[in-house]
Amino acid sequence: MSVSITNSIPPHQPTATVTAQVDTTKNAEPLAVRVMRLSKPTLYQNIPVYAEEESSSSAAAFLAGQSHDIAIGNDHSVLSHLLVLPYSFGNVFLGEIFSAIVSLHNQSDQVLRDVILKTDIQTATQRIVLNSNDQNDSNKMELVPDQSICRVLQHEVKELGNHSLVCTVTCTDQNGEKCNLKKVFKLPVGKPIDLKTRFIPGAKHDEYYVVADIQNQTPSILNMITVELEPSNTYTVKNLSYLHHENSDHSESSLCEAWRFIRSNEITAYMFYLKPRTDITFEQLHSTPTLGKLDIVWMSGLGERGRLQTNQLPKPTPPIVTTNLGYLPDLRLFLIRGQGKCFAEEAQTFSVRILNCTQRTMDLSLSFDNSFAKREQYIWIGVISKQLGKLEAHHTYDIELQLVPLTCGMKRIGGLRLTDLTMRHTYDLEDFHHLFVLPKLVH
Repeated sequence: MSVSITNSIPPHQPTATVTAQVDTTKNAEPLAVRVMRLSKPTLYQNIPVYAEEESSSSAAAFLAGQSHDIAIGNDHSVLSHLLVLPYSFGNVFLGEIFSAIVSLHNQSDQVLRDVILKTDIQTATQRIVLNSNDQNDSNKMELVPDQSICRVLQHEVKELGNHSLVCTVTCTDQNGEKCNLKKVFKLPVGKPIDLKTRFIPGAKHDEYYVVADIQNQTPSILNMITVELEPSNTYTVKNLSYLHHENSDHSESSLCEAWRFIRSNEITAYMFYLKPRTDITFEQLHSTPTLGKLDIVWMSGLGERGRLQTNQLPKPTPPIVTTNLGYLPDLRLFLIRGQGKCFAEEAQTFSVRILNCTQRTMDLSLSFDNSFAKREQYIWIGVISKQLGKLEAHHTYDIELQLVPLTCGMKRIGGLRLTDLTMRHTYDLEDFHHLFVLPKLVH
């Protein structure tokens, strides 16, 4: 018995895509097994043709040529009123519900008794039984010639890699002989989204910003229904992706819309703010090694639903703190005054303090690393270069800086360069502040 792959759609199953079937031209086996995937149709996409006049020869020729195949709806609409059935088996992605129909057909000329159908999904780590009720002896079936039975199977895909749909059929013919038939269908499972998480320390101890970058790796558009962070029992969470201005009801002040569509290969960032609960002790807080887990729900096509949950996100490893003065940097930068939240294209002023940690006097000059500001998408204004003068050992110098954020999101403020003219050495200072930028409100 041979197995053939076909893309045709049988008349009795207009909503299913045939994935594999047993060749019935040779009646070597009394039973034929067919597996078809249940798939929802898609809307046919027109290619609109624009012309100055409706009687244009090019537009008329195009519509006339298309009229032999399909009925065109609105000439200026990309989506038509026609539904198109899938032409192939399609892709199976992690987190989706895989639905299929298994059909048994008696292609012999005798009555088959004690028919039992067993179906299961085999992965690299486990074996999952799909139709446990049909495998009992009390549910044995009888098939007369040319009779068929169908079973609908559903399985939530929770693992990556190759899956195998195994269909095993046992029956007894009129002579009392038992017949066994086993078919295996391969189901490669891919990743629908690529998730990358980033952790940014907050202004206070044990506070974190969690940024989740989600990339759509499917060929279709994903409608993100829910992207939430479920915190551990020692933290509270605030979803900054849907944060609104306190005195405004406009959704433009959010980083993401409540219903966010992500195109194929597009990346969207979601942000969360975690802070410790007020009723948690210091020992309980530091005994918890995780921050929480992400829960992501989406829909694709005409309503196919998918869901993924990550493992518990570990806390970022804190930097090693030393009290050895020999390991202190020559210069340190502190933020004295500045906002933690603002709107895009609004100028922000920061007061910073420079500390000379050495035993000698420095002659300092201030400049900026423009590549750092370009990566974070903001520009420095006001003082962009200044001669600070002499700074004695263990003394400080205060200066005001101004910048304008160009885009929304969490910005790392830094990129300052201090040059000691005496030693002819330049110090590239790391970021000293984080600024959360909201979209600009349009009145």
